[in-house]
Amino acid sequence: MEQKAHETLISHIFELFDTGEEAISFLSGRGLGENRYLLRDLEALCAAIASAIGQLAPEITLENKLREVGLNAPLTLERIGALLDRGQADAAWTQYTCSFVPLFLFWRRYAEFFLLHAASHKALKDWYAQERERIRRIRKTPKREEPRECRFDLSIVVLFYGNQKMTKECLDAIEAHTKGRSYELITFDNGSDPETTAWCEGLPHVKKIYYPHNMGSSAAGNLIFTMAPHYMEGKYLLYVSNDVIVTPRYDEILWACMESDPRVAMAAPVCNSASNLQAISVPYAKNDIQGMLSFAENHNHYDPRKWMDRSRLFSILACVRPAALSQMELTIDPFFCYDMFADDDFSCVLRRMGYRQVLCRDVFVHHYGSATIGEGQFQVMELGRAQFRQKHGVDAWGALGMDLCAALESFSIKGTGRVRVLALNPLFGESVLALSNRLRACGSGEVTVDALTEDGRYLEDLEGLFHRSGLLGEEAQMLEGQYDIAIVGCNLGRCADLGAVLRTAARRLKAGGMLITQHENLYSLSNLRQALQGKPPADGVFLHDPDEGLGLRVVTDGALAAELEREGMVLGKSVSLTNDSWKAAAGQLISALGIQPREAAESLLLSLGRFNVWRKTS
Repeated sequence: MEQKAHETLISHIFELFDTGEEAISFLSGRGLGENRYLLRDLEALCAAIASAIGQLAPEITLENKLREVGLNAPLTLERIGALLDRGQADAAWTQYTCSFVPLFLFWRRYAEFFLLHAASHKALKDWYAQERERIRRIRKTPKREEPRECRFDLSIVVLFYGNQKMTKECLDAIEAHTKGRSYELITFDNGSDPETTAWCEGLPHVKKIYYPHNMGSSAAGNLIFTMAPHYMEGKYLLYVSNDVIVTPRYDEILWACMESDPRVAMAAPVCNSASNLQAISVPYAKNDIQGMLSFAENHNHYDPRKWMDRSRLFSILACVRPAALSQMELTIDPFFCYDMFADDDFSCVLRRMGYRQVLCRDVFVHHYGSATIGEGQFQVMELGRAQFRQKHGVDAWGALGMDLCAALESFSIKGTGRVRVLALNPLFGESVLALSNRLRACGSGEVTVDALTEDGRYLEDLEGLFHRSGLLGEEAQMLEGQYDIAIVGCNLGRCADLGAVLRTAARRLKAGGMLITQHENLYSLSNLRQALQGKPPADGVFLHDPDEGLGLRVVTDGALAAELEREGMVLGKSVSLTNDSWKAAAGQLISALGIQPREAAESLLLSLGRFNVWRKTS
């Protein structure tokens, strides 16, 4: 399309959106019945917007659901008109306020992203730069409770697409177990089959959002999180996927967590099936709901000591603060189609805004989840991972430090007073939060974290999470006094100047203070296999990764001990992190090569690396 015509058409589209918002404002103040004509005009206007956007569709390179959103807008208005014709004025008003208005406002923001912000690589880069500055301003604003009138404690929104049996189990559990807090139920039917839609329409709750054309889970979830503050009457939004079964007292515990601190943007429970260390082992069989409820009854008891701050949370069920959602232009960045790594980006924005995300390990819900994952989904996952790197410049998985999080589960320290922690290269901060959680669980009082990084790309994350943060080498201007604990949040092989990192940690520690480190085993079975195939490790921790700019850094126990001993540190505890699932393959390799002694070879091959705790002697 010719450039001038292209720009004219885009300008026309947003003029139509302006007109639509004026009509919505008028109707919201005057009512629908006596202004039926305006609904018909809005229907024609939505059709015109959809048609105009359709003309530009071939030029939009990113995956999107603009067509599906556009198809739903006039059909939603048509449905509202039919309700008015049948004399169901209250039902028509509910559909107008909960279905049409949020969809139209979201449609505009969604279109702005794809037609304006993502129109070119430069436009997208400029847009993200503006967003970073806006997020920085929000981060610097103190988080306070915002008084507003609420009819309910919780607005529970259940998203579903077909699967009537599972959705019914989900809704029945909500009715059975939401006893501690008042709530309104809001169902979101994302283009289900007629039988499922008719069943839902027959249910007694009032707010039933329905769109005939499926928009995909990503766009639908985005619509819920972005626009729920416009129609919800609860203090907090409780988002529930229809493959979740809630359990006794889940509502009370999540509510208590949200009430504990206005900085808590999201609280989520643990479950039986999830990644991101959000799952726990359970004793019941997969589909034994009675066994599950018995387990949950014993598990679900209020205990703030089990609340864990996290850098990233997945929201199969999440209690969310509307104020945090309202501060986002689009809650889920539409750059991430197919959901993959959208949760990572959502969490990234929340922590950079200065909000907390809390995993409540004192509340458990059942999650059916996905039994299998196909090759196509792995490809989509890799696409999402690449998109995250493109937006943020770092790898979403490599920046978490989850191996160290798992190792810290066994970490124990006695203490009741204040603890000062110095974090070096904490990446997205997950391992440092895991340490803080563990310290509190062991009885420590206030935990204060200051953080230094060699990589400026992580500064915004650290500024949102910790007390002070800055670049390694500039610590003299920001650090005060000595620290009780220092932790290197990444594998040591990722450090650009490992000597400087270790010296800074050791010299800032009090006498008797602890340093926590982890380094990877270059000779693990996984790394050897990839080396034999000519491939570097996936995270690029030790072998050269051009995207991360890292060289080969093999960290040996002897060299590490020698470096730290020079700084007055001695090794207090060393734990080998192993993956026993590799045992059979390791045995085959050892037998084929005739390696002796077998035990030592197996120990080396199964080792992921080593978790060390050092003590400062003077």
